[in-house]
Amino acid sequence: MLAPDSRAAYTRADLARLIAPRSVAVVGASPRAGSFGMRTLENLAPYGGAVYPVNAKYERVGERTCYASLAALPQPPDCVVLVVPREGVEAALEEAAAARAGSVIVYASGYGEMARDDAGRAQRRLAEIARAAKMPMLGPNCMGLVNHALGAGMSFIPEYARAPRHEGSLAVVSQSGALGYALAQAWDRGLGIRYFFSAGNSADIDVGDLIAAMAEDPECKAIACLFEGAAGAARMLEAGERARRAGKPVIVYKLGTSEDGAAAARSHTGSLAGSGVAWRALFERAGFIPVEDYDALLEYARFFAVAGKP
Repeated sequence: MLAPDSRAAYTRADLARLIAPRSVAVVGASPRAGSFGMRTLENLAPYGGAVYPVNAKYERVGERTCYASLAALPQPPDCVVLVVPREGVEAALEEAAAARAGSVIVYASGYGEMARDDAGRAQRRLAEIARAAKMPMLGPNCMGLVNHALGAGMSFIPEYARAPRHEGSLAVVSQSGALGYALAQAWDRGLGIRYFFSAGNSADIDVGDLIAAMAEDPECKAIACLFEGAAGAARMLEAGERARRAGKPVIVYKLGTSEDGAAAARSHTGSLAGSGVAWRALFERAGFIPVEDYDALLEYARFFAVAGKP
């Protein structure tokens, strides 16, 4: 088994069943209004692919047939969204692997962001299960992702289905779910955000992987990254090289540059925020465009998406 930092960055093809799935299973689907399971199903309303609620407690959730297990589905799902408590995640992940799922999203928290050895070990077990099954995993402790062009809201963000459909050419890659979603809501004002990714604890897929994959996406013209920190720099440099070869500008705002901010980043996603000077040096080497103002991140991304290479 490769150590988390030694593998190459995922390609766009590696993450195709996550980013642009043809079918989505929601494990832990619930008819309860406001639940993460119901929100996820509501956010998939504009999506044209197959959607499978999975929960042995129900025969139907809304207008959809509900399945007792992933094994009962008519086909292996491209993406499985796990809307289950932390205690049930590992078993559900193994079930997804057995069902030959193409990818998985884990919402649950209580893993690497906790200052406890057992929480860190539990997160590593999730990564080991996902990688052994060749099933890329987003999360845990994340808000999921949105492919706006497909209307696929594989996320519990509120009322995504009501967002205007401006497909656009920007990708928002964020470790922070809340701050990333605050940026993504610019689609309400007509900004052309095509993708929104919340990487969370990045037990498997991290921001470097997502930047690298978006560099290979023909519909993405610029990448805005809200960055907290990472265990290593190798995949960020690889992502920068792929983006440079593809002519895709990467604009990055570094969270947690102060001592208090670094502590907040560590408690939020388990990231190693590290020295602001060191990260700026890495961004320069990777060819990223750093901004010092959170509000400027999308303004720069929008500019570079339409301006082209100087």
